Amino acid sequence: MFTRDEARELLTKANVFFSDDNEGDANWAQMLNLSDTFSWACADGEEVADEELPEVARLFWHYGWCGILYWVSEKRDKMETQFHDNNRFIEFVRFEEAIRKEEPDSSRRACLKREYTVGVD
Repeated sequence: MFTRDEARELLTKANVFFSDDNEGDANWAQMLNLSDTFSWACADGEEVADEELPEVARLFWHYGWCGILYWVSEKRDKMETQFHDNNRFIEFVRFEEAIRKEEPDSSRRACLKREYTVGVD
């Protein structure tokens, strides 16, 4: 869906990486800004390797910030956050990605009846 360059451009324009304040520092160029996302007062980030860019961009394209949260959670062994809303976002994408995997064709998936409940312990 996205080449690495297209993915990098999309994610950069969407401002999901740490800002240009660290210009010239390659360690920050593809670091997702997760400050206060997984816990309070947390200066958190997750580096996106070049080969991971297309998948992160695909998830962002389909789900917005929820897709980013899902990708980080999966990368961190299904890590949950301190915040119930973020956990619901992650769970929503997890359900939708399972449906996409079950039926990759979007036309058939549009008529595929599946139900799930988000946020049930």
